[in-house]
Amino acid sequence: MKLFLPLLFVLLPIFAVSQSSVDSYAAVTPVQTQLDAYNTGDLELFLSTYADDIKIYNFPDELTSEGKEIMRERYGKMFRDMPDLQCRLVSRTVMGNRILDHESVKFSADGTPREVIAIYLVEDGLISEVRFLR
Repeated sequence: MKLFLPLLFVLLPIFAVSQSSVDSYAAVTPVQTQLDAYNTGDLELFLSTYADDIKIYNFPDELTSEGKEIMRERYGKMFRDMPDLQCRLVSRTVMGNRILDHESVKFSADGTPREVIAIYLVEDGLISEVRFLR
């Protein structure tokens, strides 16, 4: 018994998964899926990760678009006109249901990458808000 309790305190953190880490994993899933879909030009998969009433902002609070149908038009055109679009994840920070991605994005004709910070808010398994810092 004397050995059991100290061993329990050592091993318990290894086997325990906190609710916040589970929530964080659930928040990362749609963000990673949309990144992968962006890189393959899969518009339907890309859009499936967003809430119908998605709001897109230029940081901090300039609303640039609202709603999935606006995204369908904009990103559909981008995916058609620029088949070599690429977004490389430089780093990712996860804080509960907020994901902060530092991205290197190529979306110009000459392929010059631009550095972007994207802050995603995930609610009910879908991205409900994105704020871009360019």
